Amino acid sequence: MITPNIEALSMTELQYIARKQGIEDSDSMDREDLVEVLEDLYEDSDNRLSVDESQYASSNQQRFMNSLVEHGSEEWIGDLPGVVKLPEAYAETTIHLMLKDPYWAHTYWSVCSTELAKLEHSVDSYEFFIRVYMHESTDGAGDSDSYDIYVQKTDSNWNVNLPVPGRAYSVSLHYVCESGKEGMLCESRTVTSPSCYWLDHVSELNRDQACFNLLFSSLVTKGGALLDNPLVQQIVVGLEEERRN
Repeated sequence: MITPNIEALSMTELQYIARKQGIEDSDSMDREDLVEVLEDLYEDSDNRLSVDESQYASSNQQRFMNSLVEHGSEEWIGDLPGVVKLPEAYAETTIHLMLKDPYWAHTYWSVCSTELAKLEHSVDSYEFFIRVYMHESTDGAGDSDSYDIYVQKTDSNWNVNLPVPGRAYSVSLHYVCESGKEGMLCESRTVTSPSCYWLDHVSELNRDQACFNLLFSSLVTKGGALLDNPLVQQIVVGLEEERRN
């Protein structure tokens, strides 16, 4: 059951949802009373799950919707003052790159309809691919290494691997024809993956037991296993090499 995040809604939004749910005198209630009434309403709805539905409820944790939709559906809630529905697509061709962690980023893109129509008329068959650049400098200038990721025409986003933390990255969207001809449609801004301080200061961890315990205490499971994280693995390798030397 998808539940609105009641506490995060404005007074106007609370009153609108209350009217949609048929709550009497909602316009005269203060914020505290509205929040309490709506929370009770959605809690009662969640408790009315049938036996068949409960078999598929893997967690009791509530899921909050990130837009105003009808409770328990994906339909737009309607004419809420000051709120507009986002368009399915924008009339521009763009690609963006967002960092997730030191080793991964997320890229998403859109191709405007006129650009697609131009491609359809100018070439017989084509594919899209993303070119990932790893730059020498953080401003994106100078030489760079790159690799390509082929995507479907229906795709609009992808997770991108960042081979080396602490380096600058950007992506561009390309098309390639059966003849081998290719062209670039758009390019993202450059983002910099954060570097890890401890990769360059493993000697401090070896010398300072308290510092070592502080860093790794949150990276070990209850069973004593180290988390499967490439950055942590690099630190461990650096510790072992420093101790051997």
